[in-house]
Amino acid sequence: MTPEHFCVTAVRYQNQQLTAVQLGQGDGSGAWQQEPHAVAIDQVVARIDAGDKVHALLRDGDHVSLGPRLKVVQAGEGGRSLALDNAPTDCLELSDLERF
Repeated sequence: MTPEHFCVTAVRYQNQQLTAVQLGQGDGSGAWQQEPHAVAIDQVVARIDAGDKVHALLRDGDHVSLGPRLKVVQAGEGGRSLALDNAPTDCLELSDLERF
């Protein structure tokens, strides 16, 4: 099965913990196959585990660009969360995305 492409356009935090993201199906180059909508973190983790490509979609005014891929990380109490899979020198964190 061919991996599908998804983009995260915004994030939601509660008590400094990532709780949901706006996830849309598409590669960021044009029209969405599925418009971004709120999904729980475990749904994104399952997509990444299944081999799908999930990227951050970065906005700077009217300019939109494909950002780093997301990766699964260990969270507190044995849970799993998400982070950007980029170099620490990039100075870009998932929390830098728009909020919803």
